[in-house]
Amino acid sequence: MLRVIIFCDICNPQGVRYIEQKRSTQRGDTDGRRVTDGRSWFEGSLESAIAEGWHHDNGIHSCPRCTERHSKS
Repeated sequence: MLRVIIFCDICNPQGVRYIEQKRSTQRGDTDGRRVTDGRSWFEGSLESAIAEGWHHDNGIHSCPRCTERHSKS
């Protein structure tokens, strides 16, 4: 099975992903965001990521939090 992982090019340009350090969704934190430094990724298709609030423009992926933060600037 092919696994597709999309990394946020703003907060996670190095593509860091450690499942065991993911924040708990029970706390209301964003799924796929690391506890230690807030770097974000999405495991799934680009279409699924976009449905979850990710943004894709000219080959650049941004997580919902970064998209919101940079749209306010």
